[in-house]
Amino acid sequence: MILFYITLPIVLFAFIQFLIALFNYFTRPYLKGYPLIENKKVSVLIPARNEGKNIGNLLNDLKEQTFSNLEVIVYNDQSIDATESIVSEFLLADDRFKLINGDILPEGWLGKNYACHTLARNATGHYLMFLDADVRIKPDFVEKAIAYMQNRRIQLLSFFPYQVIGTFGEAITVPVMQWVLLSLLPLRLIRWSQRSSLAAANGQMMLFHADTYQKYWFHELFRTNPVEDIHIARKLKRLRLPMETLLGLPADIRCRMYNSGRDAINGFSKNVCEFFGGNRWNMFAFAAITTLGPIAVIFFMPFPLIFFYFYSVLMTRIMIADLSKQNIVKAVILLPLLQISFLTMVYQWEHNRKNKSLTWKGRYIN
Repeated sequence: MILFYITLPIVLFAFIQFLIALFNYFTRPYLKGYPLIENKKVSVLIPARNEGKNIGNLLNDLKEQTFSNLEVIVYNDQSIDATESIVSEFLLADDRFKLINGDILPEGWLGKNYACHTLARNATGHYLMFLDADVRIKPDFVEKAIAYMQNRRIQLLSFFPYQVIGTFGEAITVPVMQWVLLSLLPLRLIRWSQRSSLAAANGQMMLFHADTYQKYWFHELFRTNPVEDIHIARKLKRLRLPMETLLGLPADIRCRMYNSGRDAINGFSKNVCEFFGGNRWNMFAFAAITTLGPIAVIFFMPFPLIFFYFYSVLMTRIMIADLSKQNIVKAVILLPLLQISFLTMVYQWEHNRKNKSLTWKGRYIN
């Protein structure tokens, strides 16, 4: 009987995850079409470090935008590949494109944060749209994003792009963060609630009103933090500034973040703890409950609760896969491997914490 009551919270937690996923599923946190209110200039700001294989695709996407009142500024962060030469070709063909060649990284900054800060200092637009170089956008994306921000009257609009998955290693790693995000955070509540705990943003795409950004200089505030996007979101919530974070659809914004499962684990391990409010014990508890929970439920719960538990777990995965526009069958079949990948990310995060170092884009992050 004691083991029943110890295990019962595991069942209830799975049900709570199911309810959050259900909320996200029915509220559809996607970009909706609105009429453009004002045709004000947009500065598209792209930090790039050794992005020669990606930057040309994104710049082509920007060149083809239906919204033409924009400038595109690329910060070349000491790239040793073809990044600079590719951007230079666009400069010759279109005077809306600009290039800043970065120098030695100042002490007390992380590379991407300094690049974003420098880009914002050089921007002249009414809106600042930060995009990672590996993102791809459809021709009407900038116009739709600006119209959405204007009609919704928000100060920050951010996206988790649709994830393009190319290899088996990616298939058992990339969906992990979507599962954690969409089973723990009701995305629409980011806009509806003032609680700073209900905050999330993704540095792959962040769109600000320039006057708001330049009042606080958010990347400077969090210049030493490798997960500055989440901290920026929490800062806006504390400032009572309205914001929204949406899921990207293939018809809006997409990206292939990593080229292998190992790259995905290395990338996600740097910010996995922030999905739990930066509390490592919450992260460890989540890892333990979601890993050992099925075993405890099978051994210590009666059949109706066993069915209820596994129904909640499977339906949560199915709804999240559908929301993320991923293959539902694969999401279910690969569930054990996805769980192993999550545990690996948690382990690597703890390893990085103990060694007080993290490698990213060829630099060490303390």
